[in-house]
Amino acid sequence: MISYEEKFLKITLFGMLIICSLVVVMNKERITAIKAKQIALAKVPGATFANVLEFNSENNNFYKGQIIYRGVAYNFEIDVYNGKIINWSED
Repeated sequence: MISYEEKFLKITLFGMLIICSLVVVMNKERITAIKAKQIALAKVPGATFANVLEFNSENNNFYKGQIIYRGVAYNFEIDVYNGKIINWSED
């Protein structure tokens, strides 16, 4: 049988774990718009910041943009927290 002290300790530790997890989630750093553009431009050799014609960060979860280079439109969405490309298409 678990004693009162052991139960109290387990509940306290569990509560601390939850609080620490919430603090980590709430303090997530967003990547900058410049970094997001660099990530997208790395997929289009030769393209520069001047080729990023549409770009917005109105959505809190991703940056959305378009690169036009040599007659091809590259559309992208990049996660604002980890910098991963979550959507990419070429028209």
